[in-house]
Amino acid sequence: MPTVLVGEGYLVGAGQVAQQVGLDDAREARLVAEAAVDRVRDKYGPEVIGLATPLRRAS
Repeated sequence: MPTVLVGEGYLVGAGQVAQQVGLDDAREARLVAEAAVDRVRDKYGPEVIGLATPLRRAS
């Protein structure tokens, strides 16, 4: 197994790191929505919001 060494000279603070650009728009949208749901749950409690399911059209 190869060994990876990182010297402290290569480490930078989180504020100095560029944000990674995603190529999957659906994934990015889901992550934003999940963060919003987490904020609502933190503020109002876990029972106030949940996942939705799409409704099927009646035939």
